[in-house]
Amino acid sequence: MTKEKLTFECGVTLIDVYEAFRPDLKSLPMNAKVNNITRPLNRRLYRNCTVEFIDYTTDSGFRTYVRTLALILGKAAQELALNGRGNVVFEHAVSNGYYCVWGKGLPTPTHDEVKRLKEKMQAIIENDHTIHTLRIPTEEAVEYLKTLGRDSSAALLAQKGRCYVDSYEVDGYQDFIYGSVLPRTGMIWTFDLVPYEEGLLLLPPDPEDISRPQKVISQPKAFKAFHGHLSLLKSLGVEDIAPLNQRIRDGKYAELITIAEAMQEKQIADIAEEITRRHADGVRIVLVAGPSSSGKTTFSKRLHTHLQINLIKPYALSLDDFFLDRESTPRDEKGDYDFESLYALDLPYLRETMTRILSGQRVQIPTFDFISGSRIFRGEEIELKEEEILIIEGIHGLNPDLLQGVPDSSIFRVYVSALTTLSMDEHNWISTSDNRLLRRMVRDSKFRGAPATKSLKMWADVRRGERKWIFPYQENADMMFNSAMLYEIAALKVQAEPLLLQVKESDPCYSEAHRLLKFLQFFEPITYNHMPPTSLLREFLGGSSFTY
Repeated sequence: MTKEKLTFECGVTLIDVYEAFRPDLKSLPMNAKVNNITRPLNRRLYRNCTVEFIDYTTDSGFRTYVRTLALILGKAAQELALNGRGNVVFEHAVSNGYYCVWGKGLPTPTHDEVKRLKEKMQAIIENDHTIHTLRIPTEEAVEYLKTLGRDSSAALLAQKGRCYVDSYEVDGYQDFIYGSVLPRTGMIWTFDLVPYEEGLLLLPPDPEDISRPQKVISQPKAFKAFHGHLSLLKSLGVEDIAPLNQRIRDGKYAELITIAEAMQEKQIADIAEEITRRHADGVRIVLVAGPSSSGKTTFSKRLHTHLQINLIKPYALSLDDFFLDRESTPRDEKGDYDFESLYALDLPYLRETMTRILSGQRVQIPTFDFISGSRIFRGEEIELKEEEILIIEGIHGLNPDLLQGVPDSSIFRVYVSALTTLSMDEHNWISTSDNRLLRRMVRDSKFRGAPATKSLKMWADVRRGERKWIFPYQENADMMFNSAMLYEIAALKVQAEPLLLQVKESDPCYSEAHRLLKFLQFFEPITYNHMPPTSLLREFLGGSSFTY
């Protein structure tokens, strides 16, 4: 921010304001905060305001770029319409990109078709079309979407009950993308589109080097975890928000909760069965890892129960109890203690402890005292018997350096994450990060007395740590557990909305609070009457039968 003041004519666009400040700004903006609310760059200004331009390196700027790519891909697909493929359906993020199918229910696109689609996208970008924002009657928008075969998009707009809706228009093509996009197609500088599984993978620029697109990384386990859930949603007819909302309005959502909970129970039972089988072959340590608010703790507790049913006695440990003393903790680039780092753990001591336990020795187990910032011993000891197994929870469980020197044959790794498969509609997916942020915000308010602003302020640093220390290792897991549930955002809404409404307009976090509130408006809320006390969501919403 320059903190400079300039005067403009009433009705000036944000992109024109940027041009006036351009010599003083280092990077191309993707959108801008106007009085702390994120706006697209073609937004016109009619009164005095504070403007902060947002670039690609931020989560908000990244989202704007990707939405613009999605808009261009939608137009390219409709223009080509090869072999009946006139519509793209976005499903989820995976392998550094965004997975979609070109032509719902149609065969996998050929390499030649994907090549032609990419070339069409590139032509649209090179033509540098203006992207207009149009306000049109909702009835007209609904009919237009139906002609494109986008029934979920049409139903979602109809459910909102507004007289008019905003759409983006590119050279005669209209789309309904929720959130800001760039004002011109020519502002896209790089991307890639490649065949992937049964569909396509749209790849945005690499955050480490934005001059090139992301490289595809192999994530077959994550893809399988996503599609296991997505297959269930499709079979239930609730893969998008609109049919879920209809079930809620009709009071017919209890069955959905029961099915979602049963699916999770089956997943945990399957993982317990595999651990039991591997235990007979020498597995003695189960490492449970995953990003923030993925539900690792409740998963571990429920896994504990299933293993007992299989006549295995679990012993729970936390990697947090193996932290270095506070003064020995590494620091990040800001000079703050970096508790997310693998090297915040006393690795030699952890490895030695695990080696001694596996050799049959009786070992004292530490507890980390977060008040004093030091390791203490309370007399707790363990001597692992033949029918026992360790369950160790912590974010670094999949990092190969964690238990270096400990025989790999004695370790079973589980990755836990909320891999959200419910979509808003055919062209708008739901971020797994937003899902977890809502969980964390509700939990931290309910159980730690933290306002929404604290969770929102910390989230960027949490995400940075995840990208460095967790996501690169997720495919090291022996099995994955998808903790997302199709009904959960409707349940989280009840507690999340009041927290977000408390964020003041003057707070730097207001733009994120405003964005999340707009997102939650698409969901009908549900009560918790039909949610069992063992539900993983209870870890965040309260009312769990487990002790945390």
